[in-house]
Amino acid sequence: MRTAILALTLTTALSSCEAESPAGDSTRETLPNGAVLVRYADLPAIDAAGPDVTEAQVDLQFGSVDGADPNLIFADIRGIQTASDGTIYVLDAQATEVRAYDPGGRYLRTIVRGGEGPGEITAANGIILAGDTLLWLNDHDKGMVIGVDLAGQEVHRFAKPVRSYGYIWDGVFDHRGRHWRHIFEREGGFTYPPPPALSSSTYHNYFVSYDLSSEAIDSVYLGESSGRSYTYEDPNGWQYLPISFEPSDIFVFNPPGGFWRANSASYRIVRTGGGGDTLVVIEAGLPVQRVTDEDRRAYVEKWVEYRPEARRDLEAVAALMADVKPVLAGMFVDDEGVLWVQRVVPSDAPSFYDRFSAEGDYLGSVRLAFEPAVGRIWIQHGNVYSWVVDELDVPYVVRAPVR
Repeated sequence: MRTAILALTLTTALSSCEAESPAGDSTRETLPNGAVLVRYADLPAIDAAGPDVTEAQVDLQFGSVDGADPNLIFADIRGIQTASDGTIYVLDAQATEVRAYDPGGRYLRTIVRGGEGPGEITAANGIILAGDTLLWLNDHDKGMVIGVDLAGQEVHRFAKPVRSYGYIWDGVFDHRGRHWRHIFEREGGFTYPPPPALSSSTYHNYFVSYDLSSEAIDSVYLGESSGRSYTYEDPNGWQYLPISFEPSDIFVFNPPGGFWRANSASYRIVRTGGGGDTLVVIEAGLPVQRVTDEDRRAYVEKWVEYRPEARRDLEAVAALMADVKPVLAGMFVDDEGVLWVQRVVPSDAPSFYDRFSAEGDYLGSVRLAFEPAVGRIWIQHGNVYSWVVDELDVPYVVRAPVR
């Protein structure tokens, strides 16, 4: 996707302010609009070793296949949060429970259960711990965000300002207690049947907020994106084919205020204020990985196994692929306000993240020594939290220190 940035246009004209960044091989310069441009000539390779790269090794794993304690059996984990004292809270969507565990993985108590009463859930897909005192749960079945204290007593709830569903809740609260959620609207709406073959769409991106005190709902417009899709018709109806290596826009809310944004095609990350003014730009020079003829053939052969009737369309999609592969897989902000930038890696390589301060200072990289079950991790109090699955697809909560 290509984005129309809601900010002053960044030019290559630079002011005389220039200094070395903490990374040692980068420059920090001020643009005419006052924004800071931090250029990194290079960053560690995804297989690099050394002081700039932390290998996040698991130091705690808990769960059970069929143990004596049913509270150690997980079925469908959708969220993990951790308090400053090390207490770990795990949402199991299938069990419809939030359970608490001590820092050693020992079960303590169940603080939320399924039901229709206060503090109870029916279909939650995410949790957020705020200030070690309040646990927010997103119950998409009820269309409510429910806040409970750590004894499980409901203290607040509000109707979601945006009714949508994702596998794991991606809502966030800022430092003023407002709830934020990214949404997009397709220009002209969705049509059926869809246009055949290749089509392009324009999307309008917003972050919608809900103020807990005033109950006011507001939104911030983040500009336009464009995306492409490919459809074909078979006896079962219209089918969509993914376009591999298609770049996409990434939008991340920054809890202290403002937003981070990027396009996966290049290592260029922008932090804007709440009004869209550009504050910091991070650029890094990374080797370009070209899309090869072998990549295109592999795409066709992979999908034709499931859709043999679509070979001609698959070959058409392969020809539409970009010339180079995306470099960014995603971004998020941790509990200390550090930006984590996930790089695209080969399918057999471990996940790799670069970390930056709000001012664009490079803080080192992290390579995971385990494979998260769904690619989702949480960083809290200096640890990575996620879950892994064994050969029987049994999930286990894991913790890995990053410092």
